[in-house]
Amino acid sequence: MSNKRKLWQIFGPVICAFILLALLFLIPWHRNVKSDNLLFKASVSQSQNVFKGQEIKQAAFSKQYVPFYGSSELSRMDPMHPSVLAYKYKRQYQPFLLGGPGSQSLTHFFSMQETVAQLSNKKAVFIISPQWFTKQGQNPAAFGMYFSQLQAVNWILNAKDSVATRYAARRLLDMPSGNSSESTKYALMTLASGKKLSDEQVLYLKARRRILTNEDSFFSSMELTDNIPKIQNAAHKLPGTYAYDNLRQIANQQGQSSTSNNSFGISNSFFKKRLNKNELTHLKGSQKNFDYTQSPEYADFELVLNEFAKEHVNVLFVIPPVNEKWAKYTGLSQKMYQTSVSKIKQQLTSQGFDNIADLSRDGGKKFFMEDTIHLGWNGWLAVDQYVRPFMKEPNIPIDYHLNSYYYTKAWGNKTNVKKAKVLSAKQQENNQIKKALADNNFEGSVLVVKKNKTILQYANGWANAEQKVPNRANTSYLIDSVQKPMTGVLLMREVEKGKLSLSDKLSKFYPQVPHADEITLRQLTQMTSGLEVKPKTVLGTSPYKNNQAGIKEDIKNIVFLPKLYNKRTYSPINYTLIAGVLEKVTGRSYEDLFTETFIKKLNLKETAFVWSSPKKLKQIHFASSYQYTPDDKTTLVPVSLNIDELHGEFGTGSVVMTNHDLYKALKAMVDGKLLTKHSRDELFQGSSDTVKGGNYGGGFYNFSTFHSTNGTGYGYTCYARISNDGKTALIVQANHPVKSYYGLRNITNQLMAGLVH
Repeated sequence: MSNKRKLWQIFGPVICAFILLALLFLIPWHRNVKSDNLLFKASVSQSQNVFKGQEIKQAAFSKQYVPFYGSSELSRMDPMHPSVLAYKYKRQYQPFLLGGPGSQSLTHFFSMQETVAQLSNKKAVFIISPQWFTKQGQNPAAFGMYFSQLQAVNWILNAKDSVATRYAARRLLDMPSGNSSESTKYALMTLASGKKLSDEQVLYLKARRRILTNEDSFFSSMELTDNIPKIQNAAHKLPGTYAYDNLRQIANQQGQSSTSNNSFGISNSFFKKRLNKNELTHLKGSQKNFDYTQSPEYADFELVLNEFAKEHVNVLFVIPPVNEKWAKYTGLSQKMYQTSVSKIKQQLTSQGFDNIADLSRDGGKKFFMEDTIHLGWNGWLAVDQYVRPFMKEPNIPIDYHLNSYYYTKAWGNKTNVKKAKVLSAKQQENNQIKKALADNNFEGSVLVVKKNKTILQYANGWANAEQKVPNRANTSYLIDSVQKPMTGVLLMREVEKGKLSLSDKLSKFYPQVPHADEITLRQLTQMTSGLEVKPKTVLGTSPYKNNQAGIKEDIKNIVFLPKLYNKRTYSPINYTLIAGVLEKVTGRSYEDLFTETFIKKLNLKETAFVWSSPKKLKQIHFASSYQYTPDDKTTLVPVSLNIDELHGEFGTGSVVMTNHDLYKALKAMVDGKLLTKHSRDELFQGSSDTVKGGNYGGGFYNFSTFHSTNGTGYGYTCYARISNDGKTALIVQANHPVKSYYGLRNITNQLMAGLVH
């Protein structure tokens, strides 16, 4: 046998194994981590592989999973735990638990680097414990348990020079696990000095990221702790329907039976295992010198806030308490604890993070804590009173305003801080509505009604800029096309009287309209008639004569488009014709019908037609409207109303109303005061959440839980949303240009969906 062959027999298998191993980690390699069972298992496993890796988290965050960041409290999976409640009651979200013993802000910041795209414009819950804020800050050994080089390389390759970048690089250099790789170490030193990486460094790190990504794909789903049985067993102890009072009773029962062997309200198993007599003696007074007010953790926490702000994440922060009886026994200063809480809240609220569940004073409540420092039965239930409404709110991207001061030692060591005011869950919901509207340059009046109670009413901007008259809650605006569902109701009331049918052909009333013998009144209400008007057509006559003369003139400009027949196409002429039909059937003017049915019957004091006398319009506080000049998108000028043109829109956009009157009208339209249920179902049919914008019928865009109607014109914009039962509504009226008409339409739909959910 030749020497070459002998050498090959000795080293050949080793070389082949090395080549195969290299191919395994260099060629993109993906396991199927998207199965529902695997993702659910990973979401409650709290396994370090999941925390360190990216593929499972990316797959989960792209679905219904919401990251819940925290530490060891997440492992206390009693029946009120967030994962148990979401599982039991089949909520639209499922918590993805990220945290364990020793995980703090720095660990979470680097973990986030693997899910930047998946976090963008999403929601998250962050449990921020004051006990993280020790003099040392993040424990290096604990940091190493959750850190991976993939996290570091991902961050390094995306980092841009800033105060935050330099600070993060220095902090990672402080961690032995962070600089265990020479390539990572030198890259961090480069970033910490404010310099750019060399092309060679970038090339090498990209190749390394490919290897690390493949390693993650191979190992991340291994050794997952299976906590699903825990979740299922806890869920079996809950009632079939979510009811707070019932859950509170169960929490009390669970707490009572689980804390019977001690006077601290600590779980029996924890007390027996961790707090024997000798240990108790040793621990008495042991925490009297603890201080959470001066710590590098405040700067680490700012890194987390920076990441949330960069990705516009909507975050709920939960500040837990400590067991009050245990704190008293160990000498932990409540004054010191509350100072640290005040620092955390100031750092949050001053930068726009207003969603805060401050439970820090609840440690003395019965069965609130499971042990010395971790949330328990009533504690988790209290968290849910914030999480549940937060998750129902529409997910609107938020802009924050960050301050680099929070990276400084001056802030980290500051102890004299003012108490930051934390908003209630209701105030947080209202603030989100205000912020969403403000981000779209809204100026006007807003009314929000929930379960028959006004929860928000405010106004901003000028009703008359020249005279410095501000918009108020009782300012009235031109509602434009929001009038259309009212016209639909007037038509349906005549159907109820037997004077006409929705199946009647248009030719019965206006035979001159093209293809009128093929078009029914129902098709007019649903805008599926195929009728349009010629481009640049102004409805009605100039000067105004009467409504029927206006329709006669309109008919000359109506065209029938076969390709649009039986297809929903928005065209106001449909409702102008309906208004004309009403006049023919009743022998009365549209104005008389509207006044009798809405203004008089509903006692609307702040409603009028736009052509009413100046005295009447002044009496109802009618606002002027404003628009940008054609050549200058920064200069606003008043809009002059052409009353002849507005007469031409007599059934589709000529009424002036306040938000309060508009709500009364909308409520009466859907709650049975004006129409029977059968009539409402027939008029507002075709409800759908799958059709973009909702299915149109009777002047409303109809969703499964609410009706929507929008109007814009002559410098006014109106968005009105009313629940199916009329008890919840969102009305937004503006008299200044909004950033995006359709963008704000979609946002008001999201806000309403959150209100009625």
